[in-house]
Order: sequence, then C-alpha cells, then structure tokens
Amino acid sequence: MADPVTPWSDGVEGKALMAKAPVAGTVKARREVAEIGITVLTLSNGVEVWLKPTDYRADQVVFSSYARGGVSTATPEQYFNASLSSSLVGIGGVGGLSPVDLGKVLAGKIGGASAYISTYTHGISGSATPRDLETALQLAYLHFTAPNQDPGALDLMKRRLEASLANQEQSPGAVFGERLRRLNTVDHYTSRPLRMADVAKLDDAAMWKFYAERFSNAANFTFFFVGNFTVDEITPLLATYLGSLPSKGTPDARIGDVRLQFPAVVERETVTKGREPRAQTVITFFSDTGLDEAQTARIRAAADIVENKLRDILREQLGGTYSVSVGYSDTSPQPGYGTTTVQFGSSPENAEKLSAAVLTEVERLRRDGPTATDLQIVKEADKNDLAQALRQNPYWLNALQSAHVLGRDPTLIPRRAERTDALTPENVHEAIRKYLPANRYTVVTLLPEAPAAAAARTP
Repeated sequence: MADPVTPWSDGVEGKALMAKAPVAGTVKARREVAEIGITVLTLSNGVEVWLKPTDYRADQVVFSSYARGGVSTATPEQYFNASLSSSLVGIGGVGGLSPVDLGKVLAGKIGGASAYISTYTHGISGSATPRDLETALQLAYLHFTAPNQDPGALDLMKRRLEASLANQEQSPGAVFGERLRRLNTVDHYTSRPLRMADVAKLDDAAMWKFYAERFSNAANFTFFFVGNFTVDEITPLLATYLGSLPSKGTPDARIGDVRLQFPAVVERETVTKGREPRAQTVITFFSDTGLDEAQTARIRAAADIVENKLRDILREQLGGTYSVSVGYSDTSPQPGYGTTTVQFGSSPENAEKLSAAVLTEVERLRRDGPTATDLQIVKEADKNDLAQALRQNPYWLNALQSAHVLGRDPTLIPRRAERTDALTPENVHEAIRKYLPANRYTVVTLLPEAPAAAAARTP
C-alpha cells in the first residue's frame, strides 16, 4: 500500500494578515465641515481623521496621511539612508510576511497601503474597494507597528540599485537631469544622484532607525479618506486600526530647513551626451511666491499663458518642436523656493534659435502683459478642469491634504473658480514681471556629442 501523500504547503495559504485585531482606541471628538461634506474625527491617541463620503465611484475608497518631517530631519550625511528607508520596508515586507507572502495572503482582495517618506512629510497612503477597506487599514497599521527587519532586504535593494545605476553615466537623460538639478539648487546635496559608492555605504540599521522614528508617534499624523463609505460604518474600523497606533499623546513633529537656493544670476550650460540627433532645453526662472495662494494662482495662470503662446511660436510658426510645456512648482510646505520651467525638444541646430525665441516672448509678455483674450482662454480651461476634478476621489484627497498641510481653508476647494475669476490681465502681468525675472534664470541644453567624440567612446 502506497504511503499517503501530504499536500505541499508554504505555510502561508489560509493565513490571516493579522492574527487578531489590536485593542481599539476611541473617538475623542467629532466635528463637521458641512460646506464640503466633511466629518473630522479626533481619536484617543491624537490621530486626526478627515472623512468625505462620495458616490463618484462605487468600488473606490482612497486614503492618505501625513506628518511633518520627512527627509528634511536627516543630516546631509544620512540623506540617502533616510530617503530610501521606506523603500527598504517595501522590500522587506511587514507583519512577518515578505512581499511575496503578502501577495499570497492578499490574493483576491483589492486593497493596499504603503509608506512614503518625502522631503518634508511622511505617511501612509492606500486604496481599496469598500469591501476590502479593513485589509488596507490592517496594512497601514502594520507599516506603523511591524515593518520587517529582514537582513536580506538591504542586499536585495543594493542589487536592484546597482542594476539601475549600471548605465546611468551613459544615459543622456540622466546626465542632463543631474546637471539641471544641481545647477538650479546651487549643487544642493538633495539634488545629487545616488552613485555606486553611495550604494555600498547604505546602512540598514540606520534606515530602520530613521523609519521607526518617523512612525513612532501617531499623534503627529492626520489621515484623509475619500470614497464610497459612510461615516458610521468606517468609524469602528478607524478606531481599531488607527486609534490603536502607538502615540506619545501630543504631536512632536518638526520640519527641517534644507535651504534650497537658486542661482542669483543668469546661468547657461550645455550638456553634450549621446548620439541621437535631438536636443532638449530647459529654461528655469526663479519664482518664489512665498506660498501665497493668490500669487501662486497668478503665476500658474501666467505659466499657462506662456505655454499657449510658445506652442504657437515654436511649433506653428517656427516648426521647430513637437511639444513645449511650462509649469510652476515649489517646495511646499517649505517657503523660499519656487520655479517656473519651460521645457521643449528640438533638432540640435534649432536649439539656440528656439531658446532665443522663448526669451524674446517672455520679455514681450513682461513688457506688454497678456491680453484679456489670452487670460480668458486660461480661465475657461481651469474652470472646465475643476468641474471634472470635483467628481474624482483622488482630487479631493490631494486637495484636502494640501489645504491641511498649508493651513488653508478647505471649504475653498470647490470654490477655486472664485480665485480664477479674481485673475485679471493686470495682476497676471504683475506676476509675469515678478516671477519670470529677466535677471535670474537658467538655460540648460542637452546636445548630442560630435561624431568624432562619440566614435572615440565606442568600445
């Protein structure tokens, strides 16, 4: 008689994500922001939760959270360890389960959560169907309380990084992007790319320590949930998985000042790399609005006007490029640094001519300002975009968190059209003069190497 065959098992099949639920916290306070359909809960451990039920999509709940700090709290020497620490947790897994095992446990479920650490904030973000929201919240809880300190995670991270960095110095785009970042931040340490030598110095103990410190006090965090749920249904889940997070009871988060700087004068550089007969040009203007909401709206409108004008000039009149983009960005929530960037591609022989055309048009707008028609086109586009965005859960999620980070009134989110209506040719003209300065910008152009130089580098 043959011996009975025992079915093979990897020990994960049928395993629960968590053996038991944590001891739930309680709801300490509740208030309504009725104008925009928001309920705000304060949990017993100090976590604040903003809830916006919607009917935009029956199968979607999205959430995010933030605390102040992020990589800004790390020293320059620990920058790479700090910035990669959440990635190390992603490689190692949580709750004693590797990413592969997590995939098996979560098979058939539509829900997830992951940690992030950015320059000035850190937190957890995720999404789920309403049915699987508890699973996503369990993952959020485990990212706070039970990241795996897998000794093999760092080796795997290093192998992946080394593979991605192997040809970095031969990539025209990578070399160009590095030079652009370093020039526009006066060679700030956060703009320097990871090198092979940096990979060798990564320290998993330092990375886990930095990660653990960021997520050690739940009172620092505010969560935002948007989607198909009711406040009554979701509250017990929040009390269980967020109200039980470890906390000091009061916030102690802080933001470090990484002190980004922009060149004080006009700077021009040419990067020669690669063989493809294409050029890429980026013109960057210093545009520090101080994060003022009205000023930011004006420079964004100005950027859209400049883009429309340049699209006509560069593509239609000169036929020199297929695309041009203009956009404003800043280091929110840290004031003191902002830029407006013009980017376009072209043939190498046209790059200088097109750069001159861009600067000529910007100078004309500084002098003459936009027409009422120019501005009306931008205002109508912005209102159309807003009407669509207000029916999307991710838009509300990002808008609520941004308003909270910046201390702005969230009831103004659906009233962005009022801010758009406040734009005039005069105040946008003022923004162009102020935030597209003639004496503080950079021009960086990527050109292919000369045939002789490229041939000399061929192995």
